[in-house]
Formats: sequence, C-alpha cells, structure tokens
Amino acid sequence: MKSIFIVLISLTIFSCKNINSTPIEEEEYHMRLHKEMDKVDAEYTKFQKQLVAFYIESEKNPDLTLSKVDSLLSVYKNEKDKYKLKIKSTIEDQLHYLKAELYYKKSEYGKSIKELDFDDDFDFVMGDRACAYAANYLKLKQYDKAKSFVDSIRKGYYIYDYALANYNESVGNRNEAFKIYGEIKNDKSIKHYAYYKLAVNRFQELEKDNPKLLNEIYFPTGNPSFEIADSDHETRSKIFNLMEKLPESKNWAGTSIVESPQENDKNYYWVKVKTQQNKTFNYYIYQGTFEIKFLDTINNKLLTLEEWRKSK
Repeated sequence: MKSIFIVLISLTIFSCKNINSTPIEEEEYHMRLHKEMDKVDAEYTKFQKQLVAFYIESEKNPDLTLSKVDSLLSVYKNEKDKYKLKIKSTIEDQLHYLKAELYYKKSEYGKSIKELDFDDDFDFVMGDRACAYAANYLKLKQYDKAKSFVDSIRKGYYIYDYALANYNESVGNRNEAFKIYGEIKNDKSIKHYAYYKLAVNRFQELEKDNPKLLNEIYFPTGNPSFEIADSDHETRSKIFNLMEKLPESKNWAGTSIVESPQENDKNYYWVKVKTQQNKTFNYYIYQGTFEIKFLDTINNKLLTLEEWRKSK
C-alpha cells in the first residue's frame, strides 16, 4: 500500500518534464525523480513508525495519546518542509482516523463521527471509513444511518459481509446474521483474513439455544502494524520462480495457483503451469521444504519429479 501511495505522489509531483529531452537528460531526470521519491518515502516511513507508537501508547493511556495527536496536527498546520507537505493531507487523515478510533473505544461516538468527517475529499464514503461510521451510528441507535453506511462499504470489499452480519445480529435479525456468518465460514478463499475467525466465532455463538447477541459493528483499525490478512506473497513469488526454472517449463507461458494451504487446509500449493506449446503441467509444492511433486490428473497419481521423468 505504501509503495502505491509513494508512486502516486511521485506522479503528481514530478510529472512535468521536457518531451524533447535527450537520453542523457532522461536518465538524469529519472535519477532526480527517484531521489525525490526516496525523500518523501523516508518521511512517510518515519510517520508510520510514529503512528504505530501512538497506537501502542493508546492502549494504556488514550487521553494522553489524543493530546499528543492534537499537538502533532497543530504542527502540521504550519508545516514548511517540502517533502512533508507532499504527504500532509494523508498524514492528517490518518491522525484524525486514529482519534475517531480512540473516541469510539471511549464510547464518545459523536466525537468519533466528527473526526471521521475531517476526511471529506470526496462526496462519497466507502471502505473502512464507511464501516467506522456504521459502527458509531449503530451505537447511537441510529439504525437507518448505520445500515446506509454498511451499504456504502460496497459489496466485494473485504469487510463488507462481516459488517453486514454484525449489523443484522445487532438489530435482532439473528437468522440473517447466522446465514451470512455461515457463508463466510464456508468460503475457504478468505480464510486468511483476520475477520474470518471472528465470523466463525459469531457463527458458533449463534448456534447456541440462548446466544449472547452482538451489539456492535466491527470498527477497522488504522494501525499500520495490523495485518488484515496473512500474506504468503514471498512463498508465492518463490513458487513462481521455481516453476519457471523447471526444464519442462521451457517456453513458459504462465503459472497459476489453483489451491493454497489457506484454502485447502493442507500443507501444499497446487500449481498449474502452461507453456507456449499449450502444454499444461500440474504440481504440488509443499510448504517449508518447497518439495515439488508432479500431479498426474489423468491417472490421479502423485509422483516425485524423478518418477515422473522416468515414466515419460
């Protein structure tokens, strides 16, 4: 997310250049561009560390954290540093979101909403911020507003289904909530999301004869250190590299992961490789060891690479 943010910043700041520049001038321009990007990135990284520290401190002393955040916001109002100015609006938005989160935890819902109102760059609200609004309005028992903000999260957004189930459970629609939690529970493709276990817990609670019903909508945290999902990006990257290097992948055309341990509850990735000759190979690649086995889909057999190559 941060790298995308920095790229967008760079495109905004440094988009103007001479279209008639020479190759040497082009290279010099790109060098200057990357140096400027690195400086902006350094400032943003520094702020992210400070934001994490605020979240840690707020667990013990939220009032002190709120005071420190207000002081920092005052400093940013008069900021002159050219690199900090490039990220000023983003930093202010994140600090106000932190305040909204803390006020919500303190049951000061009106103040939380006021902090969320700060980020009014667009005419519409969606995603995490819409979910935060919904959480506040539910607590204020303004159920119509809460539902409208749940709808604003947008179907397909990672937290939408869970927030919708929360809303239904909180207003007494137990059966509808149970149905949605069940759909989340049965969707193995989202098992790596942090809210998945929360949904399973709610499903199990609602299975009881006399469940204790929820009275809140999930408020997404703005803490940079919180992972909304377990990432296996490094493992997948290594798998793609291994597949390209196999002799059978000569004239490689593409690699796709059919199933992952997050989905199949096994200890392997099922990987499919295609070549430019329109050949398709299926493999199991095991977690940790990265051992590769060939999957014979015709005979439904699993072979070591040595066994498979001897059988060809």
